[in-house]
Order: sequence, then structure tokens, then C-alpha cells
Amino acid sequence: MDLHDNLDARCLRYTDLYRNRERPLVDYVVEHQVQALLYVVDQTHFRDDVLPVRDLQKILAMRGEPAWLGILKPGRLDIYATDLRPSEDTTPVWFSRDSNDAPSILPRLAQGEDFVAPATLRLRDVLLDLMSDAGEALRDLGVSTHEAIALTGRALFLRYLIGRKIVLPENLADIAPSANSLKECMGTDVALAETNHWLDKTFNGDLLTLPTTDYAVYFRQLVQQHGPSVTQPLSAIMTLDTAIEPGASQQRLDWGDLDFDHLPIGLLSETYEELIHRFDQSARHATSVYYTPYHIAEYMVEEAFHAYPEGSNSKLLDPACGAGVFLVAGLRKLVELRFRETGKRPSRQQIRDMLHEQLVGFDTNSHARTLAALALYLTALELDPHPAPLEELRFKKLESSVLINVADPESNSNKLVPMAGSLGDHVFDHYQHAFDLVIGNPPWTSLTKEYRSIERIFTKRCREVAAQRGLDKIAKSYHNPDGVPDLPFVWGAMAWAKPGGRIALALAGRWLFKQSQKGAAARNAIFDALKITGILNGAALRQTRVWPSVDQPFCLLFADNELPEPDNQFIFVSPHYEPNLNGKGLLRVDASDATPVAFDLVKANPAALKTLYRGTVLDLAIIEKIKQHTKCTVGDYWEECSGLYKSQGFQVAGGAQDDSFLVGKPELHANYNLQPFLVLDKKLSRYTPRGLHRARSPEVYKAPILLVRKSLREDRARGRALLSTSDIAFSESYYGYSASGHPLSGFLTHYLLVLLHSKLFEYFTLMTSGEFGVEREAQQKLDINRLPFIPPENLSTDQRQSIETCAQSLISNHPDWPSLDYTVGQLYGLSTTDQQVLSDTLMVNAPYASARDKGLAKTEEEQAQAFIVCLKKELAGVLGAGGHQVQVQFLNNIKAALPWRFISITLEGRSAPLELPENWIQQVSSLGVSRITLLSSTQPSLIVGLLNRYRYWTQSQARLLASDLVWEYGARLEELSQQCVD
Repeated sequence: MDLHDNLDARCLRYTDLYRNRERPLVDYVVEHQVQALLYVVDQTHFRDDVLPVRDLQKILAMRGEPAWLGILKPGRLDIYATDLRPSEDTTPVWFSRDSNDAPSILPRLAQGEDFVAPATLRLRDVLLDLMSDAGEALRDLGVSTHEAIALTGRALFLRYLIGRKIVLPENLADIAPSANSLKECMGTDVALAETNHWLDKTFNGDLLTLPTTDYAVYFRQLVQQHGPSVTQPLSAIMTLDTAIEPGASQQRLDWGDLDFDHLPIGLLSETYEELIHRFDQSARHATSVYYTPYHIAEYMVEEAFHAYPEGSNSKLLDPACGAGVFLVAGLRKLVELRFRETGKRPSRQQIRDMLHEQLVGFDTNSHARTLAALALYLTALELDPHPAPLEELRFKKLESSVLINVADPESNSNKLVPMAGSLGDHVFDHYQHAFDLVIGNPPWTSLTKEYRSIERIFTKRCREVAAQRGLDKIAKSYHNPDGVPDLPFVWGAMAWAKPGGRIALALAGRWLFKQSQKGAAARNAIFDALKITGILNGAALRQTRVWPSVDQPFCLLFADNELPEPDNQFIFVSPHYEPNLNGKGLLRVDASDATPVAFDLVKANPAALKTLYRGTVLDLAIIEKIKQHTKCTVGDYWEECSGLYKSQGFQVAGGAQDDSFLVGKPELHANYNLQPFLVLDKKLSRYTPRGLHRARSPEVYKAPILLVRKSLREDRARGRALLSTSDIAFSESYYGYSASGHPLSGFLTHYLLVLLHSKLFEYFTLMTSGEFGVEREAQQKLDINRLPFIPPENLSTDQRQSIETCAQSLISNHPDWPSLDYTVGQLYGLSTTDQQVLSDTLMVNAPYASARDKGLAKTEEEQAQAFIVCLKKELAGVLGAGGHQVQVQFLNNIKAALPWRFISITLEGRSAPLELPENWIQQVSSLGVSRITLLSSTQPSLIVGLLNRYRYWTQSQARLLASDLVWEYGARLEELSQQCVD
């Protein structure tokens, strides 16, 4: 976008780059997914106001986005990293306009490639460290947490006003007459009293409250009680220095290095919310509050408002607003929408009207609400086209009108504990169907036993909403699973949003994958009650910078507030782990990876979303085939047949249960490594009595027995289970399956040994388990018990013999893995193609570092050729039925170092294009996608570019691509073919 274009509403995202300037600081911004990707300074025409490159690098880094700086010169483009601390000898990577690599610049940046070493210092970390230092310094002096937050917040507010040149040096006499400069406004008790009185009088809003408004007395006593050094942390914020400890400072990357003219207000909300809970870790855990990264809030707001007819007139609610990151993003979006709708930049009064009449935030935490007020004030000032004179900038209070205290009646306002809050009787009925958009990030952590009364309120509220929507069965039977607080907010949003309104919530991701009866019922209830339009599953992104400090899976839910129709579908997308992007806090939202999912499929198949997360639609069909082949599971068979026993091994833990029946038996320890598949009992020590906490049943220790390791190993060659042909004493590190009383005892344990070492077992678990591949990387006993199991009585003689052959190869420690996998696949009716899909899925989507790295690796030539062969075969199978000849080959003349490898698909022997068309980049909707498709306008020809990573080049992906291409382009290719003949 051109920042010189004052009619482009998108420029409001970059007001800091052109306000108070005759010309913008940069000339153009290239965006990707509504975030800055490349700032461009045009030096092809003479400009005498361009800052030195190092200054530009630092200023642009203050915006907190992982973007790059481009200096456009005659015939070339220089690329620099934006950097809070650029080096003195920074050098760019430059591209000639006529070079082969020129077309690759933007695609490579959008894909996360680093042309030069990126900055290692992150603005969020710097700001949070500085705020923590200031707050901790005050607390170490004895200042209360409440006062420390309020004082630092007030200092930051003033610092923002100064940085944005809303407060100027000539205002000093009005602010703090006793100070010699603006930076000394918080240097003494007298200056502090004057400054804080001025802030209250001038802005007349919800500034962070202090114990009294008699500031002269308050600050005099504060200094008397804690010493003059109490002003140092606040003075550090104002005097361009950093308080490391009370009364001491050092020059590092400090307050003076931060340019508040460019610092994002959303980032301030994000870091301040984190600071509040950093000061109270126990409350953080109990109330499950984790700040929302402002880029996620902005993404959710952007998606939620897309094509919404109410546009800038929408009324928005955040039911758990915290420090206001969603409210800030929402206000910015409303102002931008009004600009687009009217063609005029909104006035101050219009912005204030939006703030006071169209935004509402609920929260139980008074600190958070006050910080939200500050963030909203600053946002309104930033968007104000003419924020002057100061005396005309007064705000109405937001508390009790925009920001609503929803703490439970009679609760302790100074203690952060779980509450019914927004969903309580004291709040709920007052806001029924009042909002066009309900958006936010409610608490996630399950309630503990001491808060069961709140869980009952949550269940009651969900049932009430279900009844309102005519869902009588759900209204009578709904139970909130595992005491989670976030799902009740989904139900609450249905009541708060207008009919047909939008809902966008960040939730814990577990509800998508739960396999328990209650978990599946709760998920199905939501799909019965709400027209979900999209779910972004962030399970693969946990423990990355996309959402720092969150180590559990998350998801973003988008919905229209209406009952779904029977044939409704939603878009399910699961961004992959991609270090080049995720390390910058970015993620790939890729249409090629987005899957339309029928509501009925989710309700009929509890594992459907897990299968689509770790696999594809091809895997859905294979899992269904496996399930249809037998209705029995391992757990069922061991429960229902006499003579079979299963249990974890003995537990010591200082108990006194009788263990005499184990005396003298070989004892198997967790670290056994003599043979990966067989217990060599003659080499084991004998069990001696010691008294057990849990001895288990004597039958479970009788041979033959299969002993499954507590955590199944990634490398099956190291052994997942051990066969013991003699009675054995084993500890809780193993789970035993004894067949001692069964007529097929020997075969049963051999059979289970083979199954547990097959790819099919690992695959089925990965596709269906609510835990493996979501939050843990090891399979467990529950996964074994759920495995579909063909009773041995139903096996043919040949099948039994093949199983025995495979078992003997394991017992002799000479496993034949291809034969074993083929044998097990045949048992469940899997074709050669099915087994290829199974192998491909495990190879790139298993939850191990090795599979992740394999998926991210560049495609080898042999793999690429296999892909081409498979793609051609699949296309020919469909298009060939219409008499068409299909040709598929690589485009090998692509000179630019693009992130995709290209293939051409032509019909009727037409010559394949030698290179990309000149205007190819204009045909691509996004440069950050994994697949681009270019259709010739005159020839029956397609060019497809696939990201050069192996996960997109498996033979399974070739089959999926063929299906997509036939569906989307098949008819047009046939039409073009006919035109060429005519």
C-alpha cells in the first residue's frame, strides 16, 4: 500500500509512520495476512528527509512486527532486517531489478526466509522485562502490587503521550511546574503529585487508581516511608534509563531506547496483562489467565468482521477482556471500516462514539479493566486525526459503561480466584442478544474440586442457552466436561450475540479431540447448537512464539450465531509447525490445507477432527475401513474372554500389601535392555518380599504374558513390548496382558506382540487418540485397549501362520518390518494404496522430531519423480476416461530461487510451457501459500507450484492434488482442449 494515499483506510494501521510528518517515514508497505512484511523507502527519486538506515531499522522494529526494510534504489532493492539494536556495520542483501532472483523476493519473505540474520531481540521481551524491573523495584521497596501496577501504568501513559507528541515541552508548566523538563515529571514527590493531578484533571477517565486522590500527601508519605529511591523506577520510565534495582540504573537496551511514537498499544496491553499475572503466579494458575498475543487478536478481529453486513456499526463484546487487547483491535477495525464505508477519515467525535457506544468488555479483575481503559484511551488518541489541544481531549469514564465489573457478589476484589463472572446470574440476563460480535479469550484451566459450585453454574448456564435455542435434549442432559471454563463461554456467546451475529473465541484445543463419552457429547452439543464456520487448530504451534508461554493446544473458533442446517460444513485448518514462520510469531493459514468438514461427520465420528489434524481425508477412509473390519477391541477381548488378565504392574510406594505370591519370580525392572522383544528371565534377579502399595492380582503375573512399556518408544526396533514365557514380577513401568488361562494363550501373546510393533497400531492411535499427537508424544495403555482387534477365532489358518512367522522374527530379534506391516495391513483389509497412505502419514505427521524434520526437508529427486508418476496415473485415470492424453512433467527452467517446485500438466500432447508466464505473480492470491496454480487462458495447460518440502510431495499428496485439480480445473481443461481441436 502507498502511505501517501490518504484515502486508503488501511493506512490507519500505520499512522505512526506519517503523523506529525510532511512525508511518511516509509513510502510503501507490503502486507501479508494483514501484517507488514516489507517496509519500502523509495530512493529512486531524490529525497532529503530519509533517515539513516540504522535509524529506520530501529524505528520500524519498534512496531513489533517481524517485517523487513527495503531501500528501493535505481535498478536495485536493498533488504535489511528491522532491529532494535542494529549493528554499526549493517549490510544489506541486494537484488538487481533485472536479476533472475528479483521475482523471488516477496514470496521468499512471505515464506519466512531470512535474507540476512534477523534480530534476536524481541520488542515484547524488552518491554516486559523493563516493566517487570520497574514493578519489582517498587515492590522490593515495600510498595504494594496494586500501587506498583498503578504507578508504572500512569508513567507509561504519560510516556506514550510524550512519544506521540500529544504532550509537548510547552505543556510542562501545566503538568508539573516544579519540574525542569518533561523527563523530570516523576522525579520528586512534588512533581509526581503535580503530574498525577494533571493526568486526572485532563483526561477525566479511568486512570489507574491510587489509594487517595490527595496526591500531595500520598506521594510525600510514599517517599517518607520508602525513601527517595521510590521515585527511581518511575523516573527511569521518564528519564530514558532503566531501573535494575532500587536506586540504581545501567545503560543497556532501556526505556530511552524505546520510541513510544511507534510502540504498538496492543503490545502494551499484552505485556501488561502478562505482568499482572507474573506478580501473582498462583492466581494465574487458578484463574487460567494467559495474555493473548495482539497479532492473534488482530487476526481474529479481521476474520470475524470479514463481509459482516453491519460493518462499522457493529457492537462488540469481549466477555473476558483482560487488559483490552481484543477491544483495542476491535476499535481500530471499527474506525478502519468507517473510513472505508464513507471515504473519510473518522473524526474524534465519531471515534469516541464508537468507543463509548459500540464496545463492551467484561472482567472480574479491576487492575485489568483499568489497564484496558488506558489502552483504549491511547488507541482513541492514536486514531484521532488531530489530537489537540490537550484541554479538549478529556474522556468519559469507561468503568461501568464500557468496562463492566462482573466479579461475583461479595467476592474479594483484591483476590484473583475463579468466579462465575460473566456467566453468573448477576450479569448474564442483562446483555441478552445485544452484540453483533462476541470475541475474546476466556479462561481455559479446569476448575478444581473447591470450585465445583462454579462448575454447576456453568452447566446450568449452558442448559439455559440450549433451552432458549429449542434444543430440549441438550437442555436436560448437558454436562460441562472436566470442569473446563472455556466451553461455557461458547454457550454464553450464543446468548450475548444477536441472532445471525458473529462469534470468535480463542479456546483450549482439547475439546476438539476428546474421545470420552462426556467430551464427545459436549462437542456434539456445540455442533448441534451453533453454525460454526471455521476452526483454526493450533495444536502443532504450542510451545512456539506464535503464542509464547502457552504449552497446551489452542484453537480459534469462528461462528455465525444461528442453528446449523443438516448439510452445513465448516472450514478446518491445522497450520503445520514451520520454524521459519513460527519463530517470528507467524503461522501459515493455507487454503490448500483447509478442509471443508460436515457437521454430521464430526458428530458421527468422534475422532474425525483428530484424523484430519494429523492426516487427510484419505486417512478418514482408511480409519473407517479398519473400524469396519471388526467391532472388537483389544480391551474388549481381554475383558470378555475368560482366562485373560490385564493390569499395570506392582507399585511399591511404602505399602504393606501381601506380595508373597511374587517371591522367587524373575523381576523385570524399567531399565531392562537385554533384548528388545523378549524377556530373558534366566538373567534376571529374583523378587524378594518388600511389602507393596498395590500388589495387583496374582493372575496378571502368569505366563505367557505380554509386557507393554509405560511409554511406547518412537523407534519400534528398540521394542515397545516384551514377551515373557515364564511367570514374572513386573513393576508399574509395564502394563501386562496375560493369556495364562486361555486355550490360545501362546498365539494370543504372539499376536498382540506383532500388532503393537506394526505401523498400523501407531497409525491408528495417531489418527484417533485424544492425547497421542496432541499433548504427548508417547502411546499409552489406553491406546492399546482401543485398538480394533480381530478375534483369533476369526482368523484363517494362513493368517495365523503369517502372524506366527512375524512373531518369531521379533522373538529372535531379527524383525522383518515390511513383512510384518504387510501382514497386519492384510488382516484389516488394507490395499497397497492404503498402506502407502499410512506410511506417508506416519513419515511426515507422527509427533516426533524425526517426522517433523522429514516433512520440512527439501524434496529429493527420487521422491519428486515418484510424485510425478503417481500424479499422472491419478489424472489419467479420470481425464483419460474422456479420451484425453495427460502429460505431467517438471518445469526445469525456473531461474528464480522460488520456494516452490513447479510442474506442468497438459492435455493432448500439447507442448509444456518452458517457464512461468510473465504475469504469474498477479494470478496468485497470496505469496505465503504452499500451492499455487496457474491456468493457461488459451491452452489445456496448468502449472502447479508446490512448496519444496517433502510433506507436500508424498504420493498421498499426489492423489489429493489430482482430485483437487480435476474438481476445480478438469472441465475447463477439457473445454480448452476442445477449442484447440476446433
